Amino acid sequence: MTAKDECIVDVVIPVWNRPNETRNCLVNLINYTPRARFVMYDSGSDRETERLLEDFAEGLDDRALLMRDDTNVGFVRSANRGLKRSEARFLALVRNSTMVSDKWLEPLLDFAASHPEAGILLPCLTNGESTATCHSPIEIASGSFAAMVVTREAYEAIGGFDEAMDGGEWCLRDYTRRACAKGFLSYRVPGPLVSYQDEVVLGSERRRRETLERSRATFAERWGDGLDYVLHVPKGVDLGLLSQKLELLVVGARHGDSYTVLLPAQLHKAAQQSGLGGLHEHVTLLPLPRLALEVSKRKVFEKVLAHSPRCIPVTAVDGFAFPWSPTYLTFTELSDSIRRKAQPSPASL
Repeated sequence: MTAKDECIVDVVIPVWNRPNETRNCLVNLINYTPRARFVMYDSGSDRETERLLEDFAEGLDDRALLMRDDTNVGFVRSANRGLKRSEARFLALVRNSTMVSDKWLEPLLDFAASHPEAGILLPCLTNGESTATCHSPIEIASGSFAAMVVTREAYEAIGGFDEAMDGGEWCLRDYTRRACAKGFLSYRVPGPLVSYQDEVVLGSERRRRETLERSRATFAERWGDGLDYVLHVPKGVDLGLLSQKLELLVVGARHGDSYTVLLPAQLHKAAQQSGLGGLHEHVTLLPLPRLALEVSKRKVFEKVLAHSPRCIPVTAVDGFAFPWSPTYLTFTELSDSIRRKAQPSPASL
């Protein structure tokens, strides 16, 4: 049995110059990613970087595959070409400026092993200024080119990234939605931090803006526009009923919507203790002040509106009025909207 046969993950690293960052990235990956094969795609780098990759490939022997293009074909196209040559059960995509840490991969693989619906997995990422919240596993709406893992089953179902999109936010959100349409969910999983650098933006501002707008329009045409909702949960709702309602909101979040749920303080505490506070990154639970006057509770609602002025009020229990808005949806109306959105779209067929 060769080292290649023992590899359970293929790590794809698209490279375009940045030899110092690339060297550091590869050293860390090799040290901290056992049982991995490294697929390095050199997208027309200069001679210094080219030699660096050749040295790594020679030293890794059959644990490395070095691919090269004579021109810079871009990150997404490089990633797709590397992913096509992958053979392992898991596929990891890592930028050449990312620094992994010891045991960074194990929590992702362990989670995937116990959650067959998980198709895309992210570690806890930090750029030195902000760090993704990683207290417990949580569903997410987008992957990250800094570091992400895709299961073999998910990749075979959805293929690679859309090379016609922006190579950033909309491309990643499209990939996650395509995975969801095929029955695979995306998660961020607690574990060792993985650090990354924000990428240097190349090209003219006008062209970048045009690409971004085109990608946003393509995404909206495929998946529709997401909406923001704020739900008021009245006193008397128990944890079991709340859990059922949140389960439906998660379905809506998977299809692009965002929800802020205003809860009585005691119910909010119980929800957090039972793990309902971390179902999806686009389902946020907020407590209302326990003993405050009505005006203080209204301010919580107004703060939500200030952050999202087009947020749609919803009463979480039919028959109860929304206390701070004369116009609102009933939960039945919201449920019908979510179920319509969850119907298969042409993009998923």
